[in-house]
Amino acid sequence: MEGSDAGPPYNEGRTTPKGGSRQPPNNMTVQIFRDRPLDGLTTFGTRATAEAYAEASSLESLKELLAHAAESGLPVRFLGAGANTVAMSRVPGLVIRIAIKGIEKKPAPDGGTLVRCGAGEIFDDIVKMTVAEGLGGLENLSAVPGTVGGAVVQNIGAYGVELAERLQSVTVWDSKAGEVRELSTEECDFAYRHSILKTPAGEGLVVLSALLHLPARWYPVTGYRDLDAEIAARGLTAVTLTPAALSDAVRAVRSRKLPDPARLGNAGSFFTNPIISKVHWRELLTKHPSLVYYKLGGGRMKLAAAWLIEAAGFKGAVRGNAGVYENHALILVNRGGASGEEVLALAEDIRRRVREMFGVELAMEPVVLG
Repeated sequence: MEGSDAGPPYNEGRTTPKGGSRQPPNNMTVQIFRDRPLDGLTTFGTRATAEAYAEASSLESLKELLAHAAESGLPVRFLGAGANTVAMSRVPGLVIRIAIKGIEKKPAPDGGTLVRCGAGEIFDDIVKMTVAEGLGGLENLSAVPGTVGGAVVQNIGAYGVELAERLQSVTVWDSKAGEVRELSTEECDFAYRHSILKTPAGEGLVVLSALLHLPARWYPVTGYRDLDAEIAARGLTAVTLTPAALSDAVRAVRSRKLPDPARLGNAGSFFTNPIISKVHWRELLTKHPSLVYYKLGGGRMKLAAAWLIEAAGFKGAVRGNAGVYENHALILVNRGGASGEEVLALAEDIRRRVREMFGVELAMEPVVLG
């Protein structure tokens, strides 16, 4: 469907300027854009064009778009703030950006605070709002990019806190059943950078909102070297450390370690930290005494993916317009004009070399759109 005249199902064969909008059939109220560039809609900023693109700012508009896609035989892909997305050069089908907003707060029965957030809200805006009001619980997740919907799908985490720990429930549209459902945290099947929404069992579920539960009694979550050093450098103690102070410390550490996507396109951590058995860990530690790892329960060990990538010789590596950030081996970057294909080719080179050297399989964090 390249070019400005893709024909049905959008305009009964009439031409429409590339990147322009049109009124779809069946008296739809939502605009659909054809051949829409996606470059500015992901933090990676890869060169990409969607066959069709639309925004859903409500459940009704979402239902309209899904019905249109089904009638037209168009595959559907979802997009939030694009913070955890690598878009390919050509994205077939209909890309729907979830833009459902709204924030509501109320007291929780246990004395805490419940905050319901629309899936299209920027997650860090929720962090800033709650911290500014003296509410603790989300400060460790400060400056994590993306929307609320994307945060739920990915079960974002940072500095010892995962979103799943602060969630009470998630409201989704079940397109297969044609109904709104409320999923408990158990039903979401949260794990490290994982939820049911990333599995075949979650196919057809679209996040509409999330209900956060912030604790009545706040206590700081620390214990990470860089963060603890920042806290100490600021002269903070157990008495003076507040949610706002801890949030500021987290932001300072992240700003030093991670490149600003507005200046250097990236999706944050590109690979998850692999989890291996203690037997495998002992073998690796014998050969690589400087191996960085974290102990887990159940006879498992988590390895630092950044250490593996750097040890494999990829820190600062360049492949065409894509590269590995020179200050952090876990960050792949767009050096200017990179395509999604270039980024994935570099990622596969890294995965292959780490596999060969350590017998460890790296898994990508970002979603591939294409």
